Amino acid sequence: MDNKEDFTQLRLRFTDPVQHDYEVIRPVVLFAQSANSRSRETEMPRTTVREKAKQFVIEGMLGLVDQRAAAANDREIGFPDPVAKYILYLKHLFPPIHYREIVRIIGNKFGYKTNHGKVKRFLERHPVTFQLELELTLYHDFEDAYEARWTVVRMYYEGWNKKSIAAVLKLSRQHVTTIIQAFEFDGFAALEDKRTRPANHPDNQMTLPFMDKVFQAQVEYPDAGRFRIHGILEQELGEDTPSESTVGRAMAHNRFWRGAPHPLGKDVEAAEEPAELPYKPLYHHQYWFIDIRYLVKFEEKWVYSICIIEGVSRTILAGMASRFQDELAILQLLHAAFGDFGVPWGIVSDNASVFTAEAFMRVLEELEIEPCPIESGQSWQNLIETQFNVQRRLADAKFIQAESFAEIEDLHAAFVQLFNTTRHWAHRDRTDDRLTPVAVLAGRLGRSVSLERLRRVFRHLQFTRVVNRHGNVSIQRFYIYAERGLAQRRVTLWFFEDRLHVEYKQTLLARYRYRLDRNSTKISNISHPKLYRTYHASPQLELLELDDSQWTKISRRPEYAKRRAATAKVARQLALDFPLMSWLFFWF
Repeated sequence: MDNKEDFTQLRLRFTDPVQHDYEVIRPVVLFAQSANSRSRETEMPRTTVREKAKQFVIEGMLGLVDQRAAAANDREIGFPDPVAKYILYLKHLFPPIHYREIVRIIGNKFGYKTNHGKVKRFLERHPVTFQLELELTLYHDFEDAYEARWTVVRMYYEGWNKKSIAAVLKLSRQHVTTIIQAFEFDGFAALEDKRTRPANHPDNQMTLPFMDKVFQAQVEYPDAGRFRIHGILEQELGEDTPSESTVGRAMAHNRFWRGAPHPLGKDVEAAEEPAELPYKPLYHHQYWFIDIRYLVKFEEKWVYSICIIEGVSRTILAGMASRFQDELAILQLLHAAFGDFGVPWGIVSDNASVFTAEAFMRVLEELEIEPCPIESGQSWQNLIETQFNVQRRLADAKFIQAESFAEIEDLHAAFVQLFNTTRHWAHRDRTDDRLTPVAVLAGRLGRSVSLERLRRVFRHLQFTRVVNRHGNVSIQRFYIYAERGLAQRRVTLWFFEDRLHVEYKQTLLARYRYRLDRNSTKISNISHPKLYRTYHASPQLELLELDDSQWTKISRRPEYAKRRAATAKVARQLALDFPLMSWLFFWF
């Protein structure tokens, strides 16, 4: 064979390692080819080519035999019978077992020292025959839980690793770790049966008193889901409140067995991916959101809910139940919010006429607030719509049952308090335990505005007066009735266009119409009185009950009378009484 023949193709014909080595060195021995050249042809290290050629020259063909492999094969690989049988048993019991694991088990069980290489060669010479799996009691098949736990501990200390124990006994690796850690901490006492589930386990919390509390909350708030019911219960139970999932289970139980109302009478649909808000707040008091909602019909007329919320915390900064949805009600609410929380960078609203009116836009301009109208027909762009949904779930059922407007106002104030102090869905992923709107707001204020500037901005709309002992307030040359129960208290008068409102702490007391003389800037007439029943009424009963025709709610003071001009007095000399002076002279 020519020594130029491709050795790569020639290697495919070899059937014995000795034949391969001989062909490698044959050109070197017979034809004096250099070891470097032959190394490049055979792709073998040149030192190997030189060493094999040297061994052939000294010992002939026997020099090409691998003495280490022969010695290893010649050595008899054996173990004592008990050890050998147990190695085969382990391999049969769990075929994926590692050789080092077998060495560890043999050492702990029999005290026999070996190594993983010897075990490997032993199993190669004595392969495990294919047969049915050995019968072994699995962890969950033990009749005695103590015995099951002891089996896990025994196998671990015999040398099995946790992964193998979990695979053989068919339980989780975490369960194996828990049992072993408990044994290391408490010893055999950890294997005894004991109550391991925590006290706040859902099965422990589903008690009759708790489910009754949930039922009462469901009846009181029939449209509230489990998130809102959980927040309401949290105010009463504090840290002992079960999880939201447990509350949901209790609500489902009450709906099935006690006929509790279902939220909105239908299952909650899968939440859609929320769209990107055009006015997404990045910091506190960047955006305020304001809107009006039709609340409930009372005495065949609508009552409206007007609210302002802060964008980041979702706190309701100011809210009121109003009989009117006009500019005056909006400006009253803004005045209250500005006085308590400062002013924001911008106010988001829809394009209703009250939010595009001249008075509204003038107040925003003078306070350097940016108006932020949403797109027409896209109410979802106003965050307050979400608050209105919560209001519908938590409070609408109570508003419908209200018997007076004052009760509606109280329910609205209670809802604002409840909304601000219960968990909000927008804060469910926070990690600082601030889950309620007021907790997230944490007393932060917007851009400060002085009371003097606030009065100057609302100077054409708002004035304050003190109520006299008869319940009247004075406006230029008029006395109008406010509320006798607020005597010596300061009330606020709001003027807008031809309407005059008297209110105390955002509660409307009376409503009038007035006419202004533009030339003299004085009120020429006040008429159409409309009084409202409130909790501020005087508890003192009237001596005589008067009807509307007898009760004078508006009285006009008389005009100032012109004073007469004072005349200068001139001194005059009195005449001397001569007889009187004579009698005094002679008498004394």
